[in-house]
Amino acid sequence: MKTLAPFVLASLVAACASSTAATETAQDAVEPATGGFTAGATGAGSASSGDCVKDPSFYDVPGDGCDNDDDGTVDNARSCDDVGGDGATDFAHAIGICHDAEKDGFGLVGAEFLRGFDDASAPEPAQHGVLSKFGDELRPREGSLLGVLSTGFAQEFNGKSGRAFADGQKWWGWKTSRTALPPGYPKATENCKQHGNVADVIVLKLTLKAPKNAAGLKFDFDFHSSEWPAFVCSQFNDGFIAFLTSKATNDNISFDAKNNPVSVNNAFFDRCTPGAKTGCAGNEKASALCPAGPDELAGTGFGLVGFGCDAKKATKGGATGWLTSAAPIEAGETFTLQLAIWDTGDANLDSSVLVDNFQWVGAAVPEPTTERVR
Repeated sequence: MKTLAPFVLASLVAACASSTAATETAQDAVEPATGGFTAGATGAGSASSGDCVKDPSFYDVPGDGCDNDDDGTVDNARSCDDVGGDGATDFAHAIGICHDAEKDGFGLVGAEFLRGFDDASAPEPAQHGVLSKFGDELRPREGSLLGVLSTGFAQEFNGKSGRAFADGQKWWGWKTSRTALPPGYPKATENCKQHGNVADVIVLKLTLKAPKNAAGLKFDFDFHSSEWPAFVCSQFNDGFIAFLTSKATNDNISFDAKNNPVSVNNAFFDRCTPGAKTGCAGNEKASALCPAGPDELAGTGFGLVGFGCDAKKATKGGATGWLTSAAPIEAGETFTLQLAIWDTGDANLDSSVLVDNFQWVGAAVPEPTTERVR
């Protein structure tokens, strides 16, 4: 992120493809991304085994006709969206993590918001939120609530109605860090430069215990950024990672088919204005593809229209749309999943990520993948 001349900064329109992302084929953008991982696990007593094994430390596998958790009712998924606030545990409940490890034998061990992987201090409360919707089109993927993490305000619009996320919120002035993320992050997209400093970081750290019949986990997310269109393929691109630390994996599990991290350069980033010029403040200039168009941005603070890299009006931001990341875990293991979003280089221009629909997976998950929600 960097400050543009008023003509450009005022309009940060969202078009949807960097020179890297714009040249992705449609097949690249929808095929599951595996990131080159090789890991696997099998769950005990899962639906895939064909046997109805019951145990209170099992999760109830949807649709398998078995009372897996032995509570007397078949296929009764637990709901926990009746949260009373927006703390870390409330956030976990809102995204579908409803079991408590101490009471149920699996589920949530602990949840906390952090200012970085190396910083246990709390981020600004406004950077995380629990919402019933995001804009005019986007609704929760499960239940009645979803969670939002942001480098600005975790709500519709950036702090007040009608304010674009392109009007960046500097939570700690110009303070940046080189150690707030795991080693190797922020990671550059191929052919794009990458600044090493990050700002306005927020991390949701979840410590979880897997059910004895689980072989994996999955969750949905939707990344939005006001870096579009001017800063596509620049050194200032904000990012999002889901860093899993388990027996099978110790890395980010959210990426595209070319193992690019989640940013405006990601091949999935296609909710934006088709034909808009991009990259006028970056390394590569291109015309956006944006096959999904800008409709999902309405009412979010990323869909306000203005001028950006040329005279064509476009949205001041863009998004990936809902994606699903999945990864293997071992039955019964305790692990951490850290969801992090940050500004890169400085605190100008903000990004947000919606998170929802966390689920355990009973069938084997050979390796981490990210794919378009089907």
